[in-house]
Amino acid sequence: MRLEPLCAFDLHYTSDFHLTRPYGNESGTGWGVGDGRVTGERVTGTAQWSNQPARHGDGAMLPNARGVVATDDGAEVVFDLTGRTVFVDRDGEEVGRQLLLVLLESEDGRYAWLNNAVCVGEGVISAETMTMHLDVFQCVSEL
Repeated sequence: MRLEPLCAFDLHYTSDFHLTRPYGNESGTGWGVGDGRVTGERVTGTAQWSNQPARHGDGAMLPNARGVVATDDGAEVVFDLTGRTVFVDRDGEEVGRQLLLVLLESEDGRYAWLNNAVCVGEGVISAETMTMHLDVFQCVSEL
């Protein structure tokens, strides 16, 4: 299997991110909404999304983001981002290293190939600015 670059997601929350930790430790649930831009040779457009992640007791987040890309050529591509975000210190700033499964779907014939694609994403989210950059790669079988 090889990884082929597909696109990059640059997303940000457009309102407060809400996090509740009702169990007396770091475990809990979050919620927020945002928008952003998706850029790449095969998928480019504007994104709207929401995220309802779970939070582990060690502070790691489990993103559960879903949204839609309105492509620059008039199609819609729905996306699903799930996986793990582990927070680390990078040059004095807390950032979340994101390791995500990325699934994309579209009924538009120009993007129907995405319906059978498995993609992975690697990126970071700033805990301070709540902005995210995610590089997305399509997993291509060599069989």
